[in-house]
Amino acid sequence: AGREADDIVSWLKKRTGPAATTLTDAAAAETLVESSDVVVIGFFKDSTSDAAKEFLSAAETVDDIPFGISSSADVFTKYQLSRDGVVLFKKFDEGRNNFEGDITKDNLLNFIKSNALPLVIEFTEQTAPKIFGGEIKTHILLFLPKSVSDYQGKLDNFKTAAGNFKGKILFIFIDSDHSDNQRILEFFGLKKEECPAVRLITLEEEMTKYKPESDELTADKITEFCNKFLEGKIKPHLMSQDLPEDWDKLPVKVLVGKNFEEVAFDENKNVFVEFYAPWCGHCKQLAPIWDKLGETYRDHEDIVIAKMDSTANEVEAVKIHSFPTLKFFPAGSGRNVIDYNGERTLEGFKKFLESGGQDGAAADDVSNIRTASGPWDMG
Repeated sequence: AGREADDIVSWLKKRTGPAATTLTDAAAAETLVESSDVVVIGFFKDSTSDAAKEFLSAAETVDDIPFGISSSADVFTKYQLSRDGVVLFKKFDEGRNNFEGDITKDNLLNFIKSNALPLVIEFTEQTAPKIFGGEIKTHILLFLPKSVSDYQGKLDNFKTAAGNFKGKILFIFIDSDHSDNQRILEFFGLKKEECPAVRLITLEEEMTKYKPESDELTADKITEFCNKFLEGKIKPHLMSQDLPEDWDKLPVKVLVGKNFEEVAFDENKNVFVEFYAPWCGHCKQLAPIWDKLGETYRDHEDIVIAKMDSTANEVEAVKIHSFPTLKFFPAGSGRNVIDYNGERTLEGFKKFLESGGQDGAAADDVSNIRTASGPWDMG
């Protein structure tokens, strides 16, 4: 809470005061540098120059970092600058980053984005907004129990690799022993006993997960994995449970990653699937109704009622972002998928099926909304 309060104060100061504080002497500069984990100072002998204006324009864009600007010779001397420049000061990693290149707003914003976060961030309730709210949408996660032998060595290897991908990939480590993080392990199909482990995820329009070929957690292997990903040489990792022997014995058929394609896209069947999560309260409420629906159509040759645990199974054809998600795969060769958006009642489902997937269908381009606090934080 303390850190959140500090963030709010910083934001308010940026909103109500000047974009950058004018630093008239070395003491003022030192006070600003000490005031926050990350501070950016522009050193300009002429504070009305074009470069200074670009700096102030960048400062106006960034709400959560204090900016200072100085023309004082004492300030230049204190921080060893002989000419105009911009420096990012931080209380972690290398402590200071000097901007190099043409001083433009965009260049400065890229510089800040690349250097304002730690090389490796521990995932916590406090850091989650910075992780999910940042511009870097590729995250590599190290699931590392703090109780493991050589904990620091493994973390140092991860940090060494991180230095090669500043501004491109966010390096995050998660204490896989912590009870609050178990849902994240489930989301990646990991068990506690499989950790330490590494996974990578992209958070563009669709979430896509990647798994390294090697279980080795050396800096070289992690670097190689990240480079291959950036070069487009890694295929997405799709989880699947093993197919139960009795998957088709009950009225509601059980789908896993390995049998999904052949069942859902069977050209002779109309297949209605519930994508659920075992921990989801709404899914538990729906379960008895879904079982009744299965009983209702048990003897219909061309209608299949099915369910799939989407926390343990993934398929290329369908991306699931909230639970439960209900999708209909009508018979035919078109590989069509219809989202169900009607009432979650036995009557609603029957009307939908008997109308050929029309009564209760979602409007075109209706997308599922992520219901978690962060895309891979399914808490």
